[in-house]
Amino acid sequence: MLGQFQLLTISEINAEGAYLAGGALGEVFLPKAELESHLEAGDPVSVFVFLDSAGHPTATTTKPLAQVGDFALLRVKAMNSIGAFMDIGISKDVLAPFNEQKPRMQEGHSYLVKLYLDKASQRICASSNLNKFLNKTPANYKPFEQVEIIIAAKTDIGYKVVVNEQHFGVVFFSDLFKRVYIGQRMPGYVKQVRDDNKLDIVLEKPGMEKIDGLSSQILTALKNNGGKLPLGDKSDPELIKKHFNTSKANFKKAIGGLFKQGLIELEATAIKLKNQ
Repeated sequence: MLGQFQLLTISEINAEGAYLAGGALGEVFLPKAELESHLEAGDPVSVFVFLDSAGHPTATTTKPLAQVGDFALLRVKAMNSIGAFMDIGISKDVLAPFNEQKPRMQEGHSYLVKLYLDKASQRICASSNLNKFLNKTPANYKPFEQVEIIIAAKTDIGYKVVVNEQHFGVVFFSDLFKRVYIGQRMPGYVKQVRDDNKLDIVLEKPGMEKIDGLSSQILTALKNNGGKLPLGDKSDPELIKKHFNTSKANFKKAIGGLFKQGLIELEATAIKLKNQ
């Protein structure tokens, strides 16, 4: 299949390279420079298949940055009259046509795109118009269900994210306690499903599981700092965020639990291990 990394069998080797059995694609050419010397006819080889500039099926053993069907952050290498050419880590760039650009791309900039096969030309293309690929199925998520997210864009209210490669969501600035960047993949948690199928997402694990994990971090930090930290339930939220990448509310719940267990002593702007 075009645009995919796959295992093909060598059918013939000549001075220019090797021809691989490509099934419905017919013979797929692998240049000699990419053919390992020990390989022979009949051997399998892992390759990425694409069409060269003349439209012939061609293979490379170099693993690309993304395959057809993938979302990926790609950089624009050049622009011309038909669109933007983006680097996917192999000798052949992929085209993002102007009608697939949202926003309009600029040379040297990187964009989150989805790779697809153009039906007419069968060439690998890229689209930053992600709306056409998402929200096609109902958003059947439970509150605080864990999902995989890709940071897609920064907005006035937070970060737009792609959820499980199927739906759009947003992480509001008020729920963000660590730095993120476009194209970053990470786990997230569904806060709520809106009527338009879009999702409100948080990055912190909710409930006691999150508090237990934070409690462990706090105890470790205390032990590494002589048994005392200059943070308490009256401390500045930004200071708490800087140290533990969490909200003041979660921090207060965690130190409250440690206090009830008799593990720490509380002060307005400090905590310390018991018996320190």
